[in-house]
Amino acid sequence: MLFNTALSPLKGKLRSISKTRAGFLKKIVVVILQHIDKQEHQTMALMEHQDISERKIAEIKLSGTTKELQKSLNEHNKILNFSLDLICSYDEEGRFVNVNKASEIILGYKPEELIGKKYMDFIFHDDIEITEGAGNDVKNGVQLTMFENRYVHKNGSVVHLLWSAAWDDVYKISYGIAKDITDKKKLEKAFEIERQRFDDLFLQAPACMGILKGPNHVYELANNLYLNLIEKKDIIGKTVKEVLPELEAQGIFEFLDIVYKTGETFSANEMLIRFDYHGDGKLHDTYLNFIYQAHRGIDGTIDGILFFGNDVTEQVLSRKKIEESLLRYTSLIEQASDAICFMDESMKIIEANHYACDKLGYTKAEILELSIADFFLKEDLKIKPLRVYALKRGKTIREERRVKRKDGILLDVELSAKKLKDGNTLLFVRDISEHKKAQNTLKENEKKYRYLFDHNPMPMWVIDLVTLKFLDVNKMAVLQYGYTREEFLLMNVLDIRPDKDKDHFIKSLNSSDINATNFNRGVWNHQKKDRTVIPVEVIAHEIIYEGIPARFILSNDITDRKKAELNLERRNKELIKTNSELDRFVYSVSHDLRSPLTSILGLLSFIEDESEEQDTLVHAKMIRNSINRLDEFIKNILSYSRNNRTGLEIEKISIQETVSDILDSLQTMSEAKGINYEIDLKELQPFYTDRLRFNTILENLISNAIKYHKEEETGKYIRITGASDIEYLYINITDNGVGIAPEYHQKIFEMFFRISGNKDGSGIGLYIVKDTIEILQGSIELKSEKGQGTTFIIKLKNLKP
Repeated sequence: MLFNTALSPLKGKLRSISKTRAGFLKKIVVVILQHIDKQEHQTMALMEHQDISERKIAEIKLSGTTKELQKSLNEHNKILNFSLDLICSYDEEGRFVNVNKASEIILGYKPEELIGKKYMDFIFHDDIEITEGAGNDVKNGVQLTMFENRYVHKNGSVVHLLWSAAWDDVYKISYGIAKDITDKKKLEKAFEIERQRFDDLFLQAPACMGILKGPNHVYELANNLYLNLIEKKDIIGKTVKEVLPELEAQGIFEFLDIVYKTGETFSANEMLIRFDYHGDGKLHDTYLNFIYQAHRGIDGTIDGILFFGNDVTEQVLSRKKIEESLLRYTSLIEQASDAICFMDESMKIIEANHYACDKLGYTKAEILELSIADFFLKEDLKIKPLRVYALKRGKTIREERRVKRKDGILLDVELSAKKLKDGNTLLFVRDISEHKKAQNTLKENEKKYRYLFDHNPMPMWVIDLVTLKFLDVNKMAVLQYGYTREEFLLMNVLDIRPDKDKDHFIKSLNSSDINATNFNRGVWNHQKKDRTVIPVEVIAHEIIYEGIPARFILSNDITDRKKAELNLERRNKELIKTNSELDRFVYSVSHDLRSPLTSILGLLSFIEDESEEQDTLVHAKMIRNSINRLDEFIKNILSYSRNNRTGLEIEKISIQETVSDILDSLQTMSEAKGINYEIDLKELQPFYTDRLRFNTILENLISNAIKYHKEEETGKYIRITGASDIEYLYINITDNGVGIAPEYHQKIFEMFFRISGNKDGSGIGLYIVKDTIEILQGSIELKSEKGQGTTFIIKLKNLKP
């Protein structure tokens, strides 16, 4: 196409874009040339038409795609900004590249204030070294989890963060997620202060995150922390129902469906989720804080779910333990037998247990309106002010004071106060009023002890059990031994022992035989200052003297007693010799006397048989009675002598047989005629005793019962009853004879005592009976009234070997 000369000044190229009627875009290029025909003066132009519609359409689509991508990126940023955790990325130099909005909540800085700055500029100075080390580990490909460090907040405070970080070697960028665990740290610190024994009980797990796609909730993305949480691998492309079927019964799929359908965010705090980690049907409790948020595509429609989660199992369980512990702690305080109070820095009471209220006479509300100074007397505070300054310096204060109850009564108390880490003060108050009274009583007793100790008429001292040194001596010890008190206190107990006795004394020092109910007694030789040796009887008792183990000793000079004992021993030997000679004499005389008496009785029988003169027979009878009485007396003397001279010969005794033999032997007595004998003896256990002495007892008692029966009376009887068991023989001898008046019941057992009457007797028989019964470890009792018969009650020890 040629243009007119008007274009000649525009020599060169012209470009333009025009639109055809069909809507296609064209690019027109015009090349203007100067015509070389001078005569016509015309300019030549070359025009090119090029269709650029397709290219323009492609550019428009490209622009739309860029917007969609930007929109998607904004959506992801929006989702990340929903996270309560700090999510960021930083380059090789440690400069922030991207930061979510949680930075303003956690660190006080907006994202734009952090982007481009080095994260090390915000690290707390004490954590710089470990943070640099962790950063190097991340660059070397180590995935960082559970890393804690501290950042400085914009307001200057320190923020504790728990980090998870990974390095992208392609883009040379690190990605990190930080959990603000400042509150957790404060909680741990508060618990450490409260219990003073626990720390780090609340462990906050790092955040888990992932993306579920589609209505069936297929895993599209899940980080390692989430995989560790559910203890599964290779879950990408699988549905939640395939991976965690146990969640269906727990209603989790319903929450996912609601979020997917409605787009409403679902969040839960400390929700109990039960995982089947090993596929064995055994469910494990896990507490989670998590968020389900709808994920939208470029077109704005919901195509999946973004989830964030934190395992707070340890935190929940720890809190429950703390609650249980605090419950026990509170219960312990309330049940304590001491008054316990907590005070703030102004010493005002902020808490008090039940015992404190009762002891001081206030209600809980009343006592919380008071300060500690309100319980002390002003005059006491002037003399002894409260040691508040020492308390603030961390000192534990222990002292005794008087406190005033609401009713004005004063109590002696022991205080123990300690400032806690939270600035409050813990105060224990123990009522020692009774203890004070006891102390005063003890002081009075000590005064009495000191008086008795110093004025005791026998030497007394206290020695150290370890060194054997004298710790104290009384005045009588000083007087009798010749040493001054000062000299005694420089000596030990070996210094008052003769040399030959020292080794034996050292060996006897074992105190194992001395206790609260046993005193160590012994006879020793002591040596005075003038070297005089005296025999003493020592009584020792272990005590605590001024806080140390000691032995309290009383010494009694037994010189005179020793002399008396020697004299007594000599006289005893002489008496034993005399008694022995007397026994032999009695036996010899008795034997020599009985022989002629037997001869006389024989001659008397001859006279009675041969004589027919009445007077002669009467006289013979009188002679016989006198000889029998004399013979009985001699036999009693022999029994008494034998009873005291011979030992026991224990053997098994047939009680029934013995009684029968004795009755048979006594039937020759003239008084035995007309008496009925009633025998009822039960041998429940074999009976053992000395046969000779047992016979002596029964013969005397039964013969007396026969002898002292009423004359010319019918119905006469002697009843013998009894029984033997494993311990004793019980036997009763009863008659209906003349009886014994009560005033003679004790006298009849005395030697040579006789009740006046027409019956002959030696007066020694019952004395021998009682003496013999005592030797056989028994007893005898008497029941009788004059004219109404007599009962002797005998109890003998069963001497079974």
